[in-house]
Amino acid sequence: MAESGTNLNVFQSALAGALTEGRFGVAGESDVTLSEQRLTLLDLAAGANVAETISDAAQKLNVSLPTHTLDSATGGDARALWIGPGHWLIKISAEVDRTPLWAQSLSDAAINNVTHGRIILRLSGAFAREILAAGCPLDLRSDAFPPGACASTLLENIQVVLDCRDEETFEIVAGRAYARSLWDWITTAASAYGYRVINPEKTQ
Repeated sequence: MAESGTNLNVFQSALAGALTEGRFGVAGESDVTLSEQRLTLLDLAAGANVAETISDAAQKLNVSLPTHTLDSATGGDARALWIGPGHWLIKISAEVDRTPLWAQSLSDAAINNVTHGRIILRLSGAFAREILAAGCPLDLRSDAFPPGACASTLLENIQVVLDCRDEETFEIVAGRAYARSLWDWITTAASAYGYRVINPEKTQ
């Protein structure tokens, strides 16, 4: 039970004490950047009538839920990632619990706010694909995993959802319990290219 007065929407970094802003790894002018993102995450699983859930989302929430491997879709301020048949991860920009809204709008679906149980890292730069390829079994070449593609996969034996936002930018979602292990692996892999850790709030 949460303590009285606790605000569950307050962001608490999973990397407190580990994430330090600055430039690391080999010297040079590499444009690789790494940051922790602050988004609301909803886990959506359709019931027996998947088509009805998809229709409700399109009509009431302005999101066309994707239906095929690697697909994602954006509508309003929500981004839906296909992570399995009738199963999606919804990313919303504001740190607000949208679970009640989605639950009221969608028929026969299980919806859970998993924000505080996940970590989201953003890796960007010309070497982002090479860094991720060092620990991911997927073919991450741009023709096989283009901008907009997403997948539930492994990254150095850690279960993640990989979301390609553009040609050189990826968002990686993982369980909060693996935050430090994921951070240690990515920073080690990125060290060969040189990378910069940033606070996204300071760039806005």
